[in-house]
Amino acid sequence: MKGFAKDENAVSPIVATLVLIVVAVVGAVSVGTIMGTFSDDVTKQTNTGDISSATATEILIAGSTTVQPVSELLAEAYMKENPGVKITVQGGGSGAGVSAAGMGIADVGAASRDLKDSEATKYPELQTKKIGGSAVVVIVNDASTLTEISKADLAAIYDGTSAMPAGVSTAYVRAEESGTQDTFVEYVLGKGASVNSSATGAVGNAGVLAAVQDNPSSIGFVDAGYGLDATGITVLNINDGKVYTTNSDNIKKALGGSDTYPAGLTRPLNYIIGSSPSSIVNDFIQFAQSPGAIQYFDEAGMYSVMSI
Repeated sequence: MKGFAKDENAVSPIVATLVLIVVAVVGAVSVGTIMGTFSDDVTKQTNTGDISSATATEILIAGSTTVQPVSELLAEAYMKENPGVKITVQGGGSGAGVSAAGMGIADVGAASRDLKDSEATKYPELQTKKIGGSAVVVIVNDASTLTEISKADLAAIYDGTSAMPAGVSTAYVRAEESGTQDTFVEYVLGKGASVNSSATGAVGNAGVLAAVQDNPSSIGFVDAGYGLDATGITVLNINDGKVYTTNSDNIKKALGGSDTYPAGLTRPLNYIIGSSPSSIVNDFIQFAQSPGAIQYFDEAGMYSVMSI
């Protein structure tokens, strides 16, 4: 994944008000994560005149840290073409994104998975707009001698039923509700399963990546956009009856239906909106789904809905 510059300009009054609403209404850790890192994840914004103008249109996107990098690139490109629009992008996890959209706190919730049945029941008005696809990859520190791991060994690591592979003493998971973790756990352990309580939590894809980079005897899982081009780690091939070589081409082919990477580790990248989104939100989503957006997905190490 390429690096993404952050703009540290002040958050506008409208967005600040939204933040206060979240703090007042929601006490959940996942949505709290959005608040805790808000100032660090503000996207590049329009000029000072646009920010202070009462006519400037604002969009708040919050949720999946998998979707966040491409959202930042899409937002930057869209604002460049539409200087009266200001888009703020924030992480927090897929669960927080769905909740924020369902509660009307965010204009767009980002999720690296489909809605859960419980979420669809709680927020029946929500609409899912698929913008692309990606996959979960398993990573170890570069100091490890591992290059391949079986699904059975992953299950043993993450349900705690047997010893870690040689050289691995720490298994990292996500500390917040995460589409990346939901996808991984359902593939490895089954739908509704829980990971070993002794696993160590880290915040976001970036947090898990950094933790594995810093710990020579560790294993974890991240989105392909974070793992495939990262330094300090090895992305493992997956043995699930056959050996799947983990690379970008195989993941892209798998998203198109080929048996080149475990289907259970691939997933959609979605924007979640309410029943009556503004015209500018609709226009931004149409841009995210357009052929012109492919370059930004490529830059983020992900796959546009137009290219899979």
